[in-house]
Amino acid sequence: MTTLTTSKKNTIHNCLLDLLESSSLHNSSFLPKVLESLLDSQGFGIEMSGIYISTDTDPDNIPEYLIEGIAFEFMESHISLPFNEAIECITEWCQLEKLTKSTDIEPILKKLQDKYK
Repeated sequence: MTTLTTSKKNTIHNCLLDLLESSSLHNSSFLPKVLESLLDSQGFGIEMSGIYISTDTDPDNIPEYLIEGIAFEFMESHISLPFNEAIECITEWCQLEKLTKSTDIEPILKKLQDKYK
């Protein structure tokens, strides 16, 4: 597993937190939408944050720096991780934030874990 610096951990945390707390008229939180997009091998971004995947069918959705795996962006910071490590980071973050029991996120996380073993 990649050893993450505090700065990289903060980028992941801030990205996921922003996606969790951001909403629209039809979405109370963008985080479930992001996770579903990853299941479909598509990235998802909003104004300050995004999670992108190197297998996206739309090359315009893949940042130049992302060669293989999943990238987390928050403002000007980004980190790229192998698929399984990125999903592990998302899962651990959701557990720390106690999201797996109180929302519909847990089934999506299980599907992501199975897909990106």
